[in-house]
Amino acid sequence: MSLLPLFIGGTGRCGTTVLGRTLSLHRDIFTIPFESRFIVDPHGVVNLVQALSINWDQYHGHYAVLKFKELMKELYPSKLRYLYKIGAGKIYPKLHIAPPRYYFTIDGKWKDEEFFDYKTQPFSVLISRDKFEILLKELLSKIIIREYAGYWQGYSTEIGPRMYVTRRFEYREILKITRQFVEGIMVEAANRFNARIIVDHTPTNINHVLFLKDLFPEMKFIHIYRDPRDVVSSFKRHAWGGNSAQDAVPIIKGTLMKWEEEKKNMPRESYLEIALEDLVKDKESVLKRICDFLGIGFDVNMLKMDLSKSHSGRWKRDLSKEEIELVERELGWFMKEKGYQFSE
Repeated sequence: MSLLPLFIGGTGRCGTTVLGRTLSLHRDIFTIPFESRFIVDPHGVVNLVQALSINWDQYHGHYAVLKFKELMKELYPSKLRYLYKIGAGKIYPKLHIAPPRYYFTIDGKWKDEEFFDYKTQPFSVLISRDKFEILLKELLSKIIIREYAGYWQGYSTEIGPRMYVTRRFEYREILKITRQFVEGIMVEAANRFNARIIVDHTPTNINHVLFLKDLFPEMKFIHIYRDPRDVVSSFKRHAWGGNSAQDAVPIIKGTLMKWEEEKKNMPRESYLEIALEDLVKDKESVLKRICDFLGIGFDVNMLKMDLSKSHSGRWKRDLSKEEIELVERELGWFMKEKGYQFSE
């Protein structure tokens, strides 16, 4: 396709959303106004491809299809279930109960349009339900050979269980089939907003960059990073990020180490690394660099984005002396490589 997919990734709490929102103001770019996640999340496209090729057996094939179908229902739920998710997403965390899966909404303006609407499922911004279901039906018809009433022993308690018969695909073959599904969603969204580039800013893209390159050989990837101490400081304010540096550091370290290893196998022209601090300090210069990387002209509309709330240095008041020492000991190699100053 002539459409160029751009994936943004990072450790999380490092500026992926800020960068995606900024790029969305470019006349040729449409940024998905939420973390789509369905490609790289558990039971998403990446797991489906692996289970039907390199990891295939009859059980993994069945289970991957079952969970993928469940995930697709969560992406585009009924209006009633969507409203339930919104309410539960606000109430459950206060009761220390995990919220429903994929309860996300869309906040603020993206590409100068207000998308937020309690009555509208987020995925409807990208593609209509009818077209989404057509694409999904086409995908499933290509990977399911037979379906029958049955169950695996010791699987789970379920009313009316179904079994899915699949076969082992060659890796490139199943990649092509799943690409058609993802591409169909992207093209529909790009056509709606007259875009040449579509951006997915799911942070965990960084953990699957080689798979994304296999899926879309023409794709571009941007790793946006931030002072690891500020990342840890931000992690501590979220339920998924841990309550201390001891909880957060292994996650951040694992992500950065995997990226350092995988980028060795990425063509140099396919990825770009930028610091959030540089984007805030010298917005125009960094955005021009990104435009050159993407092969498009600079658009001054991107300078409208207010980056003043992207604070740096919060770690100085949020982290204890012991936590700062831990971060600098475990992630000092990254700080040194990127030019971050160590504490005294």
